[in-house]
Amino acid sequence: MKKFVVILIAFILILQGCSSAKDKDDSQASSTDITTAATATPSVTAAATDTPVPATATPLPPQLVLPITTNDTGKVLIQTVSTSTTYRTNSFLITSVNGESVVVDPTSIPAKAVVDLNPAAIVSTHNHSDHTDANFVKEYPDAQTLFFTDGELQTKDFHIYSIKASHNDDNINGSDYIMVFEVDGLRIAHMGDIGQNTLTEDQLAALGEIDIAFMQFENSYSSMTLDNMKGFNLIEQVNPKIIIPTHYGYKTLDKFKEKYGKTTEIENILEISKEDLPDTALNVYMMSNDHKYK
Repeated sequence: MKKFVVILIAFILILQGCSSAKDKDDSQASSTDITTAATATPSVTAAATDTPVPATATPLPPQLVLPITTNDTGKVLIQTVSTSTTYRTNSFLITSVNGESVVVDPTSIPAKAVVDLNPAAIVSTHNHSDHTDANFVKEYPDAQTLFFTDGELQTKDFHIYSIKASHNDDNINGSDYIMVFEVDGLRIAHMGDIGQNTLTEDQLAALGEIDIAFMQFENSYSSMTLDNMKGFNLIEQVNPKIIIPTHYGYKTLDKFKEKYGKTTEIENILEISKEDLPDTALNVYMMSNDHKYK
């Protein structure tokens, strides 16, 4: 009987051991399945957690820098206006204290739709393409004109007249004209592409006392170089208080400093009155043309 009891107890213990082992195996299998399920991420979830790619930004248009078309400064305004990258300082807009404007030697002037300069007068010193702009003239049919000929104009604020000159030599044949502007007490001359060696007595008398002169200093078409110094000789005859260079090269800048001292840098626009003029003559004002039309 004892032997039977011992065998029965042993059998029961064996059964419990098998059950525990199975439970342990089932427990491990279940844990593995749970871990796998937790770490295996569906592809849709992965896509949702990706860093979004930003859309390409549309570049902003550049900031326009346009000539001023009104005047509340109480002074005369002189501005560069050409869109040309080759002849940036040939064309000028002169505006009276009261806001009336004239354009001299228009070259690649911006269209009226871009900026309405509303000139009372348009004048040209000679008929070369870097001093004339037929399209610009057509946009302002009501503007008075004086194109490379003898004559004068009277607007509300300006008195303008021309002086016959020469583009290449001392033969005064009208291949160039000096344009003189009288406005608000100032006398301004645009010498065009004058190529004379000297001004005549008649020309000097017609010019009178000039406050501001636009003048070229290097131009092969006018046989004007730093070797013959024609531009310097001519401007010293005129003897204005302020020189604004038109055609010139880098070496001209050194010559300006050598002959006339430090130059004055003017960005796009000069505000000037009779009272603002320097006490001495032959002061060089280098005008930039940094307008942006598009």
